[in-house]
Amino acid sequence: MNHPAHVPYDAPVAAPPVVRSQPPRGRLLGLDAVRALAIMGMVYMHVSPTGWLSPAPMRDKPAVLDWIEHTVSGRSMSLFVLMAGISVALMTGGAEPLDGDRLKVARKRLAIRAAMLLLVSLCVDQLSGLNLSILEFYAVWLLILMPLVRLRPGTLLAAAGVLGAVLPVFCFVVLNYGGTWAISPMNTGAEPAFGLTLLIHPQDWLAKLHQLLLGGGFQTPYAIPLLLAGLAIGRLDLRSRAVRRRMVLFGSSLVVLCWLISWFALGPLGAERALAAMMESTGGPMLQPWSSVLTLPPHQLYALSVPMAPMMTGVGLLLLAAFLTLLERPGWRRALLPLTAVGSLALTWYAAHQVFIERVAGGPPYGFALFAGMAVFALVFSPLWLRRFRRGPLEWLVHRAIVLAVPARGTGHRARA
Repeated sequence: MNHPAHVPYDAPVAAPPVVRSQPPRGRLLGLDAVRALAIMGMVYMHVSPTGWLSPAPMRDKPAVLDWIEHTVSGRSMSLFVLMAGISVALMTGGAEPLDGDRLKVARKRLAIRAAMLLLVSLCVDQLSGLNLSILEFYAVWLLILMPLVRLRPGTLLAAAGVLGAVLPVFCFVVLNYGGTWAISPMNTGAEPAFGLTLLIHPQDWLAKLHQLLLGGGFQTPYAIPLLLAGLAIGRLDLRSRAVRRRMVLFGSSLVVLCWLISWFALGPLGAERALAAMMESTGGPMLQPWSSVLTLPPHQLYALSVPMAPMMTGVGLLLLAAFLTLLERPGWRRALLPLTAVGSLALTWYAAHQVFIERVAGGPPYGFALFAGMAVFALVFSPLWLRRFRRGPLEWLVHRAIVLAVPARGTGHRARA
């Protein structure tokens, strides 16, 4: 009989195998899936199809297409903004926030990312010939979030709740009563230069900053609560199933509560009747009723709707919890690979679709076939691209600029991480 060899008391003993209840660490594909839905919704908004195979006059627009547009309008952009906040949280440590020198490096990299996104946005505007890109707003939002990355999730959510109620009212007052105020987006002079020409027109920089902070349909005031909520969500342990269950519970509560608030405002508070009377009015300024700030689109502009941002936070929580859970399973990862691949190339596809629509597709109106063709191409091409390359073209460009401008501290494994 073979006797076991003598093992000294101080010799290392192999640890028993660990049974993992969580998937291995890696990219959170659920975030890519939600990001892809947001990008596709924004593409649909920009196409705004009026017919199925070919464009039709606006009066003949099919009811289904009209319903889809009202459904995605504002909501896809809201998801895009929420994901921006989550991305900033992940870039600064996620559930374990960075500190010290590592946080300084992360903040510098956020600043370089913002500068690169602004440059990409100017290039997109230059190529498309229109000042449409939301990426310049995205660049400003990154800078807004930089000093806030050390706040606790509870503090961020509280701030998101307060500002989510205050900022829509502020926008409502400015739109309805402050048209001549200096801060009003309607009280502006000539349109500032856009595209790359903005860089050689410094006299327009202040007007451009005003446009980014208060213009574009009050994009930034509407975005701030969603950005803070996204930053708080990104500080959670999104790999934890218990956390996801709480996300589902909280998200469902937000969606139901916001829908009830809108229903109550439209019916018992009389917002629907007041809005109809406003549209029929022929004299005097067209002032929206105060009760309309409690209604959801399409009854109110999304930036002037108090329940809109919290409802979209709830929708985002539900989508994230669903996709993060599904994509733990190999079968679902394979089935949803086209969607997650599109989300991985979100910056490239957003920039490319705007140039394509303006320079290749011709003038509006457009047919649904154009949107469908663009979506199918992205879903087919993205996985093929990621088989050969790790990042999309613009994603690679931004990444290279960041690592060249702000190299990671340390060498070896730490630098690669």
